[in-house]
Amino acid sequence: MARLVEALNRFFGRVEILALGLENERSAAEAALAKGMPLEAREHARSILSVLPDSAVGLALWADAAEDAWLDEEVVTALADLTKRVPWRADVWLRLGRAGQRIGWDGARNALERAASAPEERDAARLALLDLCDLDLAAGDPARAQRWLDRIPAPLSTAPDRDAALRRAACALARGDLDGARAAAETLGEPAAIEGRAALVLARLALAEAGASAAALPPAVVTRALDLGLRALVLDVPGAAELCASLVAASRDVLVVDRVRRVVRAAGALDEPTWAAAFAFAEGRRDDARQALARGLSAGDPAAAAALLSMAVETRDLGALDALLRARGEGAERGAAAPLLSPDLLRLRDAAALAAEGQGSKALDALDAVTGEGAGWAEDIRRSIARGWLPAAEGGAAPRPAAWSDVLRELARTAKLLDRLDLLAATEALAVERERPLRAAVVGEFNAGKSTFLNALLGEDVAPTGVLPTTATLHWVAWAPDPFARIVVRGGQDRVVPHAALKETLRALAADGSKVSRVFIYAPIERLKRVEILDTPGFNAPDPDHIAEARRAFDEAHVAIWLLDAPQAMKESERRVLSEISALGVPVQILANKADRLKPDALETVLAHVRDSLAASAITSLTPPIAFSARLSLRGRLGDEAALAASGWAEVEALFAEQIVDASDALRERALRRKAGRIAAELAQAASARAAEDREAGRRARAEADRLRASAAYLRRERRTIAAAIDKALEPARRELAADLRPIAALPEERKRTDAGVRAYVQERLVTRLSWPLSVEIARAAHAGGETGARGARRAEGADEASAARGAEGAEPSPRAATHVRAVLMGMVAVHDAPDELAARSIEGVVEAAIDAFAMALSAEAEVPVPPPASAAVEQRAQALRAALAAPVAPAGA
Repeated sequence: MARLVEALNRFFGRVEILALGLENERSAAEAALAKGMPLEAREHARSILSVLPDSAVGLALWADAAEDAWLDEEVVTALADLTKRVPWRADVWLRLGRAGQRIGWDGARNALERAASAPEERDAARLALLDLCDLDLAAGDPARAQRWLDRIPAPLSTAPDRDAALRRAACALARGDLDGARAAAETLGEPAAIEGRAALVLARLALAEAGASAAALPPAVVTRALDLGLRALVLDVPGAAELCASLVAASRDVLVVDRVRRVVRAAGALDEPTWAAAFAFAEGRRDDARQALARGLSAGDPAAAAALLSMAVETRDLGALDALLRARGEGAERGAAAPLLSPDLLRLRDAAALAAEGQGSKALDALDAVTGEGAGWAEDIRRSIARGWLPAAEGGAAPRPAAWSDVLRELARTAKLLDRLDLLAATEALAVERERPLRAAVVGEFNAGKSTFLNALLGEDVAPTGVLPTTATLHWVAWAPDPFARIVVRGGQDRVVPHAALKETLRALAADGSKVSRVFIYAPIERLKRVEILDTPGFNAPDPDHIAEARRAFDEAHVAIWLLDAPQAMKESERRVLSEISALGVPVQILANKADRLKPDALETVLAHVRDSLAASAITSLTPPIAFSARLSLRGRLGDEAALAASGWAEVEALFAEQIVDASDALRERALRRKAGRIAAELAQAASARAAEDREAGRRARAEADRLRASAAYLRRERRTIAAAIDKALEPARRELAADLRPIAALPEERKRTDAGVRAYVQERLVTRLSWPLSVEIARAAHAGGETGARGARRAEGADEASAARGAEGAEPSPRAATHVRAVLMGMVAVHDAPDELAARSIEGVVEAAIDAFAMALSAEAEVPVPPPASAAVEQRAQALRAALAAPVAPAGA
């Protein structure tokens, strides 16, 4: 930056200095500065000021000399006095703000804001805006930092503004806007060797795009981020040490750790708490790492606090957060500056404590508000909570029961938030199903002997047999203290009949064309208290509705028993349906019925064929297939001992008792998880779709806010040029106004000034004729200016420039902006002695005031907060539960 004295010499003559014989002092001061002798120049400047205290040239010389000598206190004193002489000079305010920052002067920000508001000195104003952006970035306010950038005018040349792009990328990263960060980073390209700050921003972008904790980053991402981070570290960029240290702390790659260690050793920083802790973390010595950082915290080292915070986030170390909280408490007791945890990290720590206490739902509620630096950690905790609700099987054993009250509460909550009443009903059905007995579906093709097998299983003739396939439907057999059947008729009234009348009633309903949806058969059989049986229609039945009903039984069943017709076992149609059942995750037991129709050697051949077919189709049976005769088994169960001995029923009975009845809890658990998993998958898909819509709406809202800010900044910058153009464009409106005011011209001057009615009429006509045209013209100019600032982004998205131009033609002011303009015109009329004369003269000054008011309205509209959509948290919770339910459980029969 040029010396102040060189700039001020052009505007302030040396008459006073010459008159007082101080020209030699001035020349000597400038010569000393040129020779790099700032202390000598300072003495000459002080000599001038001792004689002429208010000399702008003398103050500028003093400021230049003090700055070269690193005497920042004096720089601030000299420049503060100089601003009283030249308050319009943006370069003076800029230098004052920068010097003030170096010594922690309270007025530094105000000085920069004064520099930024000087429209005539664009270079200094631009530098001040960049500095203000840096201040707010450092303070953790990226939204405000972005607003300073929006006020920077577009460069006159075609070359991009790399300084602004660098900060735009940093702001976008701080807000979590990866798309915005990528767009800004494209302008930066690959940083030069000495562009340390750009390297640091690109390193952070690489890590953010990977979307994982440092410990889970792909090696290529670690290499890229580390290359850029080390470049920034060598160039001493603030924040580079924290980034590199966090990468080291989370790394288990010896080569990575050794590479950074060599750089740090060369810098003589190995003993610094930040690096000592980072290398200790990398080597698994967490206690040593915390102790190293604790030493730094005790010594009041802010870098140690920042490093501990960064490492705590990257390594998911709650102990490190606790150490920071203790340090904050101890620092507060000593009255020292204490490291602060962000609200996000405090919520995260509280959520972790709730999760450890078994209050998972409350922990998830707390995590919903975590969005910033702790977002990745919050996601890990969410998934850990969900996995804790659904414990995995250990050592091949059956899985322990899930925390179903928590799982179902979470599913129901998500379904309500997404307005999915169908999934809410399915969740409530699961809650009821938990208390019901195990459900075993007996499936197979028509005439495989399913109903006969069911009767044999129950020891009573309860399920109807011999019914034609056209009348077949799903029979649900359950326990009740009295025997009866309930027939659900589609579109008709249910029929309740005794067991003996069931078969005849089904025939009668089929004869009159009634559609039977389902048959519930109740019997006081003890086995039904533990296992309910679903007797399904045959898969080769001619009615598609019956086939669909059989498939729906898969969803309701906890386990399936597939009956093959032994003389023609494992047809292609059976293999296809068995594969479908297997794909759904329903455990299957294969039984070959009608064994009494085959000789022993033929039966063994059939069983071998069945086993080979199952293996070839990757279908698993709970136990190897068993051959038996359902017909003989039923006769035996009803008292024929010879038939029972020849039936093979004993092996079937033992299998049913051991693999189904005794394993009912494990089978029910698997089924509940399978069904809950389907609900969770649908909810996760719906939540993702809702979140994507909300993110797009938020992106549009932010883009519109950015456009409004850019438009407001453009209006403020160019208000004089815009006002001159608008003043000419208002000629037609002014001619109409002149016609409205013509009757007043003949009135006496005194009456014009004193008659309240006349003044009210003039005000009403002037505001009516000018406020809307003026608002529209300003809106067009604002739209054009905002579009100019966003043109690069629009080109990147492939938008049509012509349509943007048409949008500017049709731009209309918002009600707020139009009200602001109307207020300016009303105020103008109120203070003007002869408002009727306004129609005949230029109102360029009034238009400038209206432009400022319009810009103020746009800024206010841009600052209307866009609340983060709740759908983001809903999506994260739904995805965590979906992932936990999708985890494999032990195979049935384990």
